[in-house]
Amino acid sequence: MTTGVDVSASWTEVVTMDFPIVQRATPGRYLLRGLLACRPCDELLIPSFSSSGRRYYGCPRRRCPRPWIPAEQTEELVWAHVASTYPGAAGDVPAEQRMAVLVAVLTRVSIGVRIADLRYDWRV
Repeated sequence: MTTGVDVSASWTEVVTMDFPIVQRATPGRYLLRGLLACRPCDELLIPSFSSSGRRYYGCPRRRCPRPWIPAEQTEELVWAHVASTYPGAAGDVPAEQRMAVLVAVLTRVSIGVRIADLRYDWRV
């Protein structure tokens, strides 16, 4: 099952960064690692961070039309959607255990050109 969620009213930040500015991320700090995909390019997004320490997800393809997206806001939106869809399974899960819940219920979350265009592919 795939659903779309429009959160454009609540999320206005768009980030445009060229690939060399960011560094590869260390394991463990990115809730959506391996789940978040770029819909235009059909590639898994790469977790990265800027020199100021802000976390981002970005497409590995340089010419991707979708900009870098802030990790924290994206993770909050996805978690809120999963928690509202599965309130019993995701209700009061501690932050360090959320990735296990996401992997159990999702196969992929894809994002379109617009940041607000999130689609969820659920495990059946």
